[in-house]
Amino acid sequence: MEQHHNDQDRSPEQDIRNSKAAREARSIVRFMIEHTAYGGFGALVFGGLVLYFDIGGIYSLAMASRDAPIFVFLLFFGLFVTFGGISLGIGIMTLGGFSDDDRYRDERSRNQRHDD
Repeated sequence: MEQHHNDQDRSPEQDIRNSKAAREARSIVRFMIEHTAYGGFGALVFGGLVLYFDIGGIYSLAMASRDAPIFVFLLFFGLFVTFGGISLGIGIMTLGGFSDDDRYRDERSRNQRHDD
């Protein structure tokens, strides 16, 4: 006999979208988007200040060109990629900071099984 599983027969714990792996994947994606957004905000602030204070004559040069919107887009796109990548990298590299904590090492050795 063939068994049919309806969505109504499944409990919420059995739903693959609500599994532990799916929840962890969503939290990882949320972490990455959040840190990239921090970098994007930094890029907007930095790019705005560069254009406002006309550092290196960038704003004057861009506005003298007929392709000013493309120039400004490329400036902010490059800044977003750079700042977003740096922010994401810093976020990822600081994830392992708990392993340097002595309390973590003590807890890990306490919970270690000795099969000898």
